[in-house]
Amino acid sequence: MIKTIKKLALLFIALAGILSCNKWLEATSSTQVSDATLFSSRSGFQDALCGVYISMGNEYEYGQMWTWYVNELAYGPYAQQVSPLFTAIQNHEWDNNLVNPLIEGMWRAGYYSIANANKVLYELEAKPDIVSDRIERNLMKGELLGLRAYIHFDLMRMFGLAQLKEADLDKYTVPYATSYDKEPAPQKTYRETLVLLENDIDEAIALLEEDPVRGNASDEFMANANADGFWDARNKRMNYFAAKALKARVLLFKGETDAAAAAAAEVIEEAKAAGAFSWVDAEAMTQATSNDVVDWTFSTEQLFALEVSGLQSLTDVYIFNSLGSGASSIFIDKNISDLSLFNPINVSETEDIRGPALMYKFYSNQYRPYKYYNNSSYYEGYRNRVPMIKISEMYLIIAEAAAERSETDKVKEVLGEIRSHRGIQDIDASLIWIGVNIDDLLDHVYLEYVKEFIGEGIAYYASRRLVPKMGAFINIDIDWFNRMHLTPYPYPTDELSYGRHQDL
Repeated sequence: MIKTIKKLALLFIALAGILSCNKWLEATSSTQVSDATLFSSRSGFQDALCGVYISMGNEYEYGQMWTWYVNELAYGPYAQQVSPLFTAIQNHEWDNNLVNPLIEGMWRAGYYSIANANKVLYELEAKPDIVSDRIERNLMKGELLGLRAYIHFDLMRMFGLAQLKEADLDKYTVPYATSYDKEPAPQKTYRETLVLLENDIDEAIALLEEDPVRGNASDEFMANANADGFWDARNKRMNYFAAKALKARVLLFKGETDAAAAAAAEVIEEAKAAGAFSWVDAEAMTQATSNDVVDWTFSTEQLFALEVSGLQSLTDVYIFNSLGSGASSIFIDKNISDLSLFNPINVSETEDIRGPALMYKFYSNQYRPYKYYNNSSYYEGYRNRVPMIKISEMYLIIAEAAAERSETDKVKEVLGEIRSHRGIQDIDASLIWIGVNIDDLLDHVYLEYVKEFIGEGIAYYASRRLVPKMGAFINIDIDWFNRMHLTPYPYPTDELSYGRHQDL
């Protein structure tokens, strides 16, 4: 982070090809502008806000490494390929000379995005008259604080502990940067850092109270401040429901599982009432005659997603491999899929659209995941999406809390709700239980995380959090089971040389 801050330059316009922020930035920005010009108008602030999302869509961050590549290969049910890089990631060789530069890049990318968010926050506070509409100013600030918290939280979980115990609170975690400053943010304890994190989230929620995503935006706001449509498509940006969902994630991380479940239930109730999500139509998806009309990422269930315009070129190399680069492709191991995730002995499991019934395509004795299918003919409304928070995660937080309390019926109920929207006809038959103790319940919750969030990064964090608590689930492939046991990524060498220390 120190080098990042010292060398910081705004990258808003420079990365315009990565994420389009609903095409706003592409339509309104030139190739390069100065700070003075950028922050002299309302449209400049809009461009700068979009720039934060652009940086988050970088390949070293949510556009690739944090979601479907490094984090995913580290824990996931993937086949071993000839690639030395793939092998090193799957074997958790974080100091390998092929892997370590990626991990250091992941750290730098996260703090670069945070620095951009802090820059816009600084300018917003310094120039209160430029964005004159109160609600619009609140929305901008709320988004930025929510994004700052979102990115910091993922850095904490990648480079630190997966879930906290009381004894961990006074250990040091990653720096939490709250200002746009060349001086590096001081490293603080988890106890101190959680105060900063939750303050950002709570303030974001308060500022986003009048978010159009709730369906209660005034006619005056929509006619005036949103006359240009900038505040449409709210699920492609940080919003009220996404901020509240992030709060549920943080409570789960703190080990406050009951509070996390209550927060998740509140998100579900409020988002449902506002019409902010709808479950996908599994039957229609399986009957589609063209890949170009299938909603592969379940966009209608996304509370928050990034629109990453460069996604096709990234996935072409590592998933679809249509560029002829010779790079190894990311394939799902067929045995793990069929035996550990979608057990064909259980007929209803073969109906699950998250697996071979739809999303896994058989290829040379392996499966190719189609979640990030993208091309120029793909339906534009589904194209270039990287899910950040889906409503199903809130259900799984509730299920995880119930599993911790050994509430078998509640776990079955919640998992059954998700599965009922995944094409499974007989929910009761699909829930095979090998016992009723806490370890077995967590096994089932964990496997649901994996099926639900392939390629999204969410199951990486679930793996770090849940696997140490799980039993030796009989259906899990032993090689995959060993891969699930993750250790944190090491701090970059330059951070350690400047006196940072990684408490584990």
